[in-house]
Amino acid sequence: MIAAETFSKIIHITKFWQALPRFGEAGSGVVYLQKKAMIKVCLNPMERTLYRLFLSHPEGIRADDLVLHWKELCQIYAKESCFDEPSLREDKLESLCAESKTVFYATISRIKRKFVAAVGPWWASAYYIRNEGGVYKTSASLLK
Repeated sequence: MIAAETFSKIIHITKFWQALPRFGEAGSGVVYLQKKAMIKVCLNPMERTLYRLFLSHPEGIRADDLVLHWKELCQIYAKESCFDEPSLREDKLESLCAESKTVFYATISRIKRKFVAAVGPWWASAYYIRNEGGVYKTSASLLK
């Protein structure tokens, strides 16, 4: 009985590692998470910008250091948003990088909720951004 439960857990863990967390995109605002098939998730431009930033920094980023990635955030948001005016884009990003971090934390929470709704909590844990000792990171990577 115990051996059967252990074997079941091993199979469950093996399935997880076979479905390595990947992040793909096709079209504006759509993210595809791989489970057994590609699952479509819609993120707004700010969510996609923040998620893409974390995908390009597997070492993670401290919340207080987000402003150090300002130029990179601007470049990503220019591609993800519909704002043609740089000052409008910068206004949005300023709220993300504000000292209170309210928008930063809220954006991370929305991304997590959308991923959990799409693939369930267990699978979503491989994709969303998490706090690991003050450093925010994701274990997902860009789908090549």
